[in-house]
Amino acid sequence: MSDLEMANDEVDVFLDEERVLRLATLDDDGWPAVAPVWFVWHEGAFWVWNLERAKRTPRLRSGTRCAFTVDGGVEYVELRGASGRLEYRFVDEDDVPHEVRVGFSRKYLHTDEPLQPADHHAWIRFEPTTLATWDFRKRYGRPDG
Repeated sequence: MSDLEMANDEVDVFLDEERVLRLATLDDDGWPAVAPVWFVWHEGAFWVWNLERAKRTPRLRSGTRCAFTVDGGVEYVELRGASGRLEYRFVDEDDVPHEVRVGFSRKYLHTDEPLQPADHHAWIRFEPTTLATWDFRKRYGRPDG
């Protein structure tokens, strides 16, 4: 492990705290298309409540390759993040864990009420197949790193 890499527990804490995942898919011409999405990190996977009308939806339904980045920090010595490739699957409403619904509501809607189903959204579970992490706070001796 390099001196910048995060340990598994550090990755979990980081991904619980951060609010935006940059999701990359391939567009119809084969170019990367990157979109910011909200997510919940649960048991080693990103859970995204995906808007059905988003341009990425048909690409995801057709099996496009995808990758991600989640990063944080403002100053150079604070930068940290995670990136990698993803495998994914759409998840039926009945199969979404209660913890994911509550986690999403707490993180983005500031309520303890579980997120309710909506016809214009679908849940997608993204699992990293590769993972690179970095935390510059470790190298620069930041007290919180």
